[in-house]
Amino acid sequence: MPFKQTNFGLALGLFRPDTNNFVYVDDCLVQDEMVNRINSEALSILRKHQLKAVDGDPDNGILYNLVVRYLASTKSASVTLVVSKYDPLLELVGKDLMKRNNAIKSVTYSINKKSNPLVFGASVELIAGDKHIYDKFNDYKIQISPDAFHQLNSTQMQILYEEIMKAADLKGGETVIDCYSGIGITSMLFAAKAKQVIGIDYSKPSVADAIANVANNQLENVKFICKHVESALPEIVGGSHKADLILLDPPRMGLDDKVINALLKNKAAKLIYVSCNPSTLAKNLKLLLNEYRIGYIQPIDMFPHTASVESVTLLLAK
Repeated sequence: MPFKQTNFGLALGLFRPDTNNFVYVDDCLVQDEMVNRINSEALSILRKHQLKAVDGDPDNGILYNLVVRYLASTKSASVTLVVSKYDPLLELVGKDLMKRNNAIKSVTYSINKKSNPLVFGASVELIAGDKHIYDKFNDYKIQISPDAFHQLNSTQMQILYEEIMKAADLKGGETVIDCYSGIGITSMLFAAKAKQVIGIDYSKPSVADAIANVANNQLENVKFICKHVESALPEIVGGSHKADLILLDPPRMGLDDKVINALLKNKAAKLIYVSCNPSTLAKNLKLLLNEYRIGYIQPIDMFPHTASVESVTLLLAK
């Protein structure tokens, strides 16, 4: 959530779509109650230490965004303050947060000069607690960095991954490529049955977590490549790796033409396309249907009370 300096002091909220109109958010119905509580506690502590939002006073204000992640399975939370510059008061804020709420296991900050459109800056630095928090998934212990990707809806995440494994229907001995592999959960699930799994993701924090997760869970048939899928996938399938199954879980913009061309050239027996944007899914499927047929499409409500929908599409080679 972005910070805003107001006549009533420091505030948290959201911007109305496609505008600069700030809306105060004291309590969000679709967030976990613990996230709402931590937001309120963080705001109170930041006001106590008289830290300000950048927009209110660029010379003295340092606060851009508050990023809170809460994992119900382990009752642990991470808090990241996205700032324009470092201030020693952040150390006091971190200590106060951990004293106030024992669910908070990690407090970090990230300096973002706002020369890029991303929330986080180039690095995340520890203020208090641990650098990572941990989730439980099936029998796996999952390490998660503050700036690594992890599904927001952990309850529906279980259903999503069950649907992916159902669509994969691995028999043993397959080579699987996991595109946009994040912190490696799907790669680890595939590894239980596949001969080998290759995960690809451009995010360094996510890949670092994925490598740690594979090691911590003693899986030896998984490797990760830290590269954009657009460049890595054509190299892999153009070499000695003939994939039997390719999982695709791209961002909202969908698949780049380079990725689609590599998929059509490799022609794996199965593709599984996980999409959070039906319009880009339809656009991509139109091209993929030159070599594939749709087995089925399973929608999943990952974002309750919104118009967004996730889906798992099974594609079978013709």
